[in-house]
Amino acid sequence: MTVLPAQAEKVPLKITDIMKFRSIVSPQLSDNGKWLAYSAQPDRGNSTYHVQSIDGDITYQVNFGTSGTFSEDGKYIAIMVDVDLLTKEQTAKKDKKKLKKSLEIIELASGKRVTYKNIESFALSDNSSFLAFLTANKEDKSKDKKSDDTATKSVDNKENATTKTAQVITKSSDQEVTAKAAEKADEDSAKLFNKKRIKNTLTLVNLNTFDKQQINNVDSFAFSPKKPVLVYSLSTEDGKANALKSINLTNAKTTSIITKENASFNNFSWDSKGERVAFTQGDFSEKIAKRAHQLNVWQAKSNKLIKVKSDDAKWFISDYNELTWSKDDERLFFGFKLVDTTTPRIDTKPESRSDLYNKDKLTAGRSLQIWHGDDALIKTNEKYQLNKDKKHLYTAVYHVDDKDLVRLANEEVIYVKATNNEHAVIAKTDLKYRKLRTWEGFFSDYYIIDLESGKQSLIAQKLSSYTNVELSESGRYATYYSEGHYWLFDRKKNKTTNLTKGLATSFADEDHDYPSKVPGYGIAGWLEDDEGVLVYDKFDIWLLTLNAKDSKCLTCEQGRPNSLQFRVNQLDKERDYFKLEEQLLLTSYNDDHKNYGFYQLSLKDKTLTKSREEKKKFKFISKAKNADKILFSREDFNEFPDLWVSDLNPANGKKLTDVNPQKEHFLWGEPELVEWNSTMGEKHQGILIKPANYVEGMQYPVVVYYYRLFSQRMYEFNAMKVNHRPNFPYYTSNGYAIFLPDVHFEVGTPGHSTNKSILPGIQKIIDMGVADKNAIGLHGHSWSGYQTLHSITQTDMFAAAVSGAPVSNMTSAYSGIRLGTGLARQFQYEQGQSRIGASLFERRDLYIENSPVFFADRINTPLLMQFGDIDDAVPWQQGIEMYLAMRRLDKNVILLQYEGEPHHLKKYPNKVDYTIKMKQYFDHYLKGKPAPTWMVEGEAYQQKEKD
Repeated sequence: MTVLPAQAEKVPLKITDIMKFRSIVSPQLSDNGKWLAYSAQPDRGNSTYHVQSIDGDITYQVNFGTSGTFSEDGKYIAIMVDVDLLTKEQTAKKDKKKLKKSLEIIELASGKRVTYKNIESFALSDNSSFLAFLTANKEDKSKDKKSDDTATKSVDNKENATTKTAQVITKSSDQEVTAKAAEKADEDSAKLFNKKRIKNTLTLVNLNTFDKQQINNVDSFAFSPKKPVLVYSLSTEDGKANALKSINLTNAKTTSIITKENASFNNFSWDSKGERVAFTQGDFSEKIAKRAHQLNVWQAKSNKLIKVKSDDAKWFISDYNELTWSKDDERLFFGFKLVDTTTPRIDTKPESRSDLYNKDKLTAGRSLQIWHGDDALIKTNEKYQLNKDKKHLYTAVYHVDDKDLVRLANEEVIYVKATNNEHAVIAKTDLKYRKLRTWEGFFSDYYIIDLESGKQSLIAQKLSSYTNVELSESGRYATYYSEGHYWLFDRKKNKTTNLTKGLATSFADEDHDYPSKVPGYGIAGWLEDDEGVLVYDKFDIWLLTLNAKDSKCLTCEQGRPNSLQFRVNQLDKERDYFKLEEQLLLTSYNDDHKNYGFYQLSLKDKTLTKSREEKKKFKFISKAKNADKILFSREDFNEFPDLWVSDLNPANGKKLTDVNPQKEHFLWGEPELVEWNSTMGEKHQGILIKPANYVEGMQYPVVVYYYRLFSQRMYEFNAMKVNHRPNFPYYTSNGYAIFLPDVHFEVGTPGHSTNKSILPGIQKIIDMGVADKNAIGLHGHSWSGYQTLHSITQTDMFAAAVSGAPVSNMTSAYSGIRLGTGLARQFQYEQGQSRIGASLFERRDLYIENSPVFFADRINTPLLMQFGDIDDAVPWQQGIEMYLAMRRLDKNVILLQYEGEPHHLKKYPNKVDYTIKMKQYFDHYLKGKPAPTWMVEGEAYQQKEKD
């Protein structure tokens, strides 16, 4: 007789258990679809990198691995390896920069591993088995070390055979001239701004033999994607041997492209064929902010250099740039910056006794910001915008074969994004509407800009700056949503047409409950050859044609009638348009039952086929670039979202990972979808998560957690994190129920909307016999932190409430500042989340009525508030206002001030402390456990320790 081992009894979660649960980060398939890789990262601890074969049983694990890169052929993977967390925590703050990551290379077929230490950056070649990486060499041990590149061992054990010099071509002259080997240095060496770009060593590894070649003083490098060539720049401390070179990986021959004292080379970008590389060239004797650069294109085969000519004195090419080739390699996109023309400040240092009384010198040293009523931006937001503008690039395009430069963005039309469209780009500008940021929102004018001529065609004015405007393949048409409809702009005819005017459905967001204009559901994308565009309503996918007469719904038979929402998954991230006979992979979501699935839609015959649909949540992740393999996840409240792989039909999927097997050792809980009507008679839904080992008829303490709509989380695995939120399984495994009710808001009375929505829902779970009516706690953060404060001024239903980062006084918060962006909060009340729908001066009564602080005398619920005192979204003084009001009224209130913390806690000790205190607070008021000392006596002021 065989005796089977007894199944271990499941135990409640402890906070330290939460810390050890892992998340899957950056999962990826190799291009050939044969390998899966991902990082498993715990909330607290060291990550592990995993690589496994799709069809076999080969697995690799790299401790402390954080990220990985497959070679294009799928033969190798390079994995960055972090420093042990314990080492990080034991290292003094001033020494943490000295901790360097390692790089581990795995030959996937054989399992051979090689590790390299002290890595700054790395790259794998696409077409040949080479690895290159930079390591810092900040201390020269030998004063006699050569200042240029020095090979310790060639990549194929050959000597560097030859050195060549590139030839130069400019648009103004098609003559080819030999580039100078080096310019004569000035007698007095210039000061160089190159500290961050020197003393690095490039190691080049032949992965077939693992032979190494090291080159000193390399600043940056880039492999050709198709040819066995690597370009690299040399940057020496004195600048005398600075150069740009290439090395042929087959025969180890080097070519000198440019040799120039003090030169800087950056932003390498190869074309898709790997025959030409674009780069910027500057001079380290100029400060980086004002360093002007030459844009060059080097032709590897002919060893010729094209210098892109741009002589406009208003503009310069900066060190920070983005060089992007079009897919057909005919166009090179890059960015200009405006030359800084501000007048230099007067030197405030007195040069004579009379300068002590010089008004100009004295006032030049002032610390002053002038807030003018006509400023486009308030000063705090102007500062934020200025920091963004310092990095902003005004996009231009260089037509390589024609040697023609076309500026696309300018001082009026400022935002342009490079695309693969051969004819035009979409551009926008918000300059006319920046003042409206303060009280109305973000708006822009949109344009089509022709790539050949730079001609601007205005699509529409004052659209939301978040509007999705899609360009057709020909570049002639643009589609966008506005005022409940999708519109077509024809730049050839300069005509705009309403594409959905005759369709009997709403394309506006049916659940929008804000004062702002109602947005749409988005655009999936254009069909090739301008044959139509795919757009969404709440549930379905529509094919809109140019004449609007042949438009049709592709999913309506199964979508809206069954509350199924269909959305397209983009399988090819590099393709901009759908093929006419393509089969699309759709994700479905049931708005009634909250479960997900996959469907397939044939654009050829317009048939819709179910692939798989379960009481789960499915999420499409990616498709292998060169294979018919897709990666997706499946989850529910009790199932971690592990990774699945299939062919193009997810019904054939198989599970590949089991990242958190320890989950089976813990008590967890079970969700149930609950429905009720609000006090206004409107249907509501929510999720009741019953405690683990729930006993029918037994009543449990309940923590209510909410924000706006949460019922869609019915089949979501709760993120196992220690943070500002209550961790659901942590509570349900420890004898609590969790209730996640939807809230539907009414403009003008957002505070009252909360109780109208949630109180009948709470009564429903009391009537179900699950909730103990005397042990219900309320928790909210930020917007729901505000709702929590307002709720307890109107009801005594809750035994305790926890409110994180709440607004308590709308009258003072209305003209407060969001310190993260520097924006005034007025727009949030007039148009956004706070939903008043009018200014303070138009409806002063609504601001007072919706402000909990004015009704603090009605509060009988014990309240715990939490704030970070550098909150970048809600002024933390809002918490102080509520605390002082309740303190003055002798109400039960505690405020947790976490020092140096923003809107959401970032420092792990503070996250742990708040999680512990939150649970202790609810345990006392909902379970009757003894109150800890901090709740009874508070805590004396804690003086900061000096570092």
